[in-house]
Amino acid sequence: MNLSSQVGADAYSALQVLWQDGERVVCRGWREEPDGNRHEVLAVVLAGEHPSPTSLARLGHEFALKDELDAAWAARPLELGRDHGRPILVLENPGGEPLERMLGAPMEVGRFLRLAIGVTTALKEVHNRGLVHKDVKPANILVNFGSGEVRLTGFGIASHLPKERQSPDPPETLAGTLAYMAPEQTGRMNRSIDGRSDLYSLGVTFYHMLVGHLPFAAADAMEWVHCHIARRPTPPAARLSTIPGPLSAIVMKLLAKTAEDRYQTARGLERDLQRCQAEWDARGRIDDFPLGRHDPPDRLLIPERLYGRAPEVAALRTAFDRVMRRGLPELVLVSGYPGIGKSSIVNELHKELAAPRGLFAAGKFDQYKRDIPYSTLAQAFQSLVRPLLGKSEAELSDWRSAILAAVGQNGRLVIDLVPELKLVIGDQPPVLELPPQDAQRRVQMVLRRFIGVFASPDHPLALFLDDLQWLDAATLDLIEDVLTRPDLQRLLLICAYRDNEVTIADPLWRRLDAIKAAGAKVTEIKLEPLPQDCLE
Repeated sequence: MNLSSQVGADAYSALQVLWQDGERVVCRGWREEPDGNRHEVLAVVLAGEHPSPTSLARLGHEFALKDELDAAWAARPLELGRDHGRPILVLENPGGEPLERMLGAPMEVGRFLRLAIGVTTALKEVHNRGLVHKDVKPANILVNFGSGEVRLTGFGIASHLPKERQSPDPPETLAGTLAYMAPEQTGRMNRSIDGRSDLYSLGVTFYHMLVGHLPFAAADAMEWVHCHIARRPTPPAARLSTIPGPLSAIVMKLLAKTAEDRYQTARGLERDLQRCQAEWDARGRIDDFPLGRHDPPDRLLIPERLYGRAPEVAALRTAFDRVMRRGLPELVLVSGYPGIGKSSIVNELHKELAAPRGLFAAGKFDQYKRDIPYSTLAQAFQSLVRPLLGKSEAELSDWRSAILAAVGQNGRLVIDLVPELKLVIGDQPPVLELPPQDAQRRVQMVLRRFIGVFASPDHPLALFLDDLQWLDAATLDLIEDVLTRPDLQRLLLICAYRDNEVTIADPLWRRLDAIKAAGAKVTEIKLEPLPQDCLE
């Protein structure tokens, strides 16, 4: 890459690439001032002729945080602008090298402790400012070996919120770095993101430093998600006998799947690491000690476990297992008052359905869009199509062939619902005009076959449609069609609705009776208020 031509040789010179992370290229160089003086800076530029809007927004977000970042622990932004037409974010240069350059072999314990304490102290200050970094990884950690100082960078997706929820988007579109991402950042854990998410990412970083490689290996984005939410890493001490047991235990505590089981604060982690360092420097060994004794939460944290709903979650799991085993579509109806937890129990199933076990797609009906046919299905289909765009060409070719075989000459009908599909199967010709009833039957046939591509023996599909009380008539027709046709297999359709907004005279109930009469398996789960003993 000819970097000087990208950022403009007139304003910057002697640019040295430190690392590249997707579109983000971080360089060190000299900034030429109008008065002839110059000073050393870091410059973040975006690779490619046409940077994505997401990357541009992240540069702007990092610059907007400049007054909240301190030079003692962060590479502070100085200015955001364009140079030779290119967007560029200029940062103070704290010196040092990215930690990523030092990895690849197990790190000596004393050196690890010095660096680990420095990184933890910097992260503690980030959290003290009310920020969650959300992309802690070796490439975003600058280490100065001369002074031992550590600075954090890469604040492009940092959040001010003490907690936020990540929606279950396709893994390829998640913000952050999949190899270092906390389980709740995948959107599949039904849990909030907060400072403890950064501590998980720090645990992955520490593992890499101590062992010489990541705790997990994955071939694609979905497998990374599965690793973080379902696989337990081998403890570092089991990988290398030279790693002291307490250090291994600290890393494993950081890598706990649920935030409640991790360190609650960077301050508490810092105290335990300082104890380890004192013992190691004094005696060359670290004795076992209880972890987290100086780790009280820095605010009131209510555990985000799902209480009192084990039978309902088990019923969903049983239905999915039955679909996998029998190969027949089923319907699960989840009912209850608003806010009682309908979506939460479905999300518990979702976090178990990382590939290769199954696929999950979701859409939510809108009371103001009941006159727009299939708008909710379009949401769900988008979450199935978007991950395909990140597949290898060989995998994408297989999906393209399967979809084209299913939709035949009617691919335009699905592209009209999900425009991204055109990137998978190419532009499709207009369909033939038919009388209204015939056209409706054709749409249902095409959508049923399209769903069938994803609901297969290799990857059963759980399709969640929320707020069913607001469904449109066309989707109701399609629901009956997919549940009563023998050609669609391995589909679990989960529909949630507010039972206080649906009456026995509603057309939905008449159609459900017809579905049951046709022999389709229908499971009803009614959520009642939790008993008192679950709230104590």
